[in-house]
Amino acid sequence: MKLGMALFIGGLILLMSGIFMSAYWAAAGSFMGIFGGMMMGSSSYFLAKTGQKAG
Repeated sequence: MKLGMALFIGGLILLMSGIFMSAYWAAAGSFMGIFGGMMMGSSSYFLAKTGQKAG
């Protein structure tokens, strides 16, 4: 799997699980959501560099 797509999928999973986790444990859920969003944002650099689409 390419680096950009792996970062996108991993970031999406972290973002969604962070949103779910924040309902029960706010500190861990917020950290996971922020880190997942940063991973998804950084994946756009690698996806644009190779010319692939995220979806």
